[in-house]
Amino acid sequence: MATIWGILIGFAVLAAVFWPLERLCPALARQPLWHRGSLTDLTYWFFTPLVTRAITRGAVIASVIALASAAGVPLDREHVQAFIAHPAPAVGNQPAWLQVIEVFLLGDLIGYWSHRLFHGRRLWPFHAVHHSSTQVDWLSAVRLHPVNDVLSRLIQVVPILVVGFSPALVAAYVPFLTFHAILLHANVAWAFGPLRYAISSPAFHRWHHTTEAEGQDKNFAGLFPFIDLLFGTFYMPRGRQPMHFGISGSPVPDGLWAQLRYPFR
Repeated sequence: MATIWGILIGFAVLAAVFWPLERLCPALARQPLWHRGSLTDLTYWFFTPLVTRAITRGAVIASVIALASAAGVPLDREHVQAFIAHPAPAVGNQPAWLQVIEVFLLGDLIGYWSHRLFHGRRLWPFHAVHHSSTQVDWLSAVRLHPVNDVLSRLIQVVPILVVGFSPALVAAYVPFLTFHAILLHANVAWAFGPLRYAISSPAFHRWHHTTEAEGQDKNFAGLFPFIDLLFGTFYMPRGRQPMHFGISGSPVPDGLWAQLRYPFR
């Protein structure tokens, strides 16, 4: 469970890492460290871990309990914890390293399609909050509507649990995914060289956030760009960076509370 002090310490450590990086090797040299939307982003740095992630955690726990009930597990603490700790035999008998690879691949494949779903007409107003940043940097990574976070996590986690992977294994790689998501939004020009098709990079993800026509509806994968290659949505031209970000047309308002209300207007 996140605490104010934990968030402050984590924020200070990340700031000490990413602010110098964004000055030393920026994708856009003219992009300032502090801009009009930074106060909104800073508010999300407390709201997302304290409120949004608590709601998401509760929804995931409710899903685990529902799955345990469907499997005939008695719904007391001891039995549910045992259900969480022991994956299905067909999965649990595999080597641990193979299970980790499978969870990463399956999770990112599901995440790719759920991300595309959020770019559809019905769910876009919730996802538009994340895309509303006109300056993409590490600070903007946690700008996320709670409905977006809850639905995307449930869509991703429940199928993995249904297949039989341990919830403990699923939870173990969440910190890595969180840090990687922050890195993807950093204002750095990294494309990861020969790994450009294997691991998503800031250069890859910045094209996803651009308002420029060439980058529209591209680069949906969170970890593995080859998924975008497979489905024809990969776009990362060599030697160029997008210049403009945000949302074309009707903009999302500034401020946390205005953005929380925006999808329901």
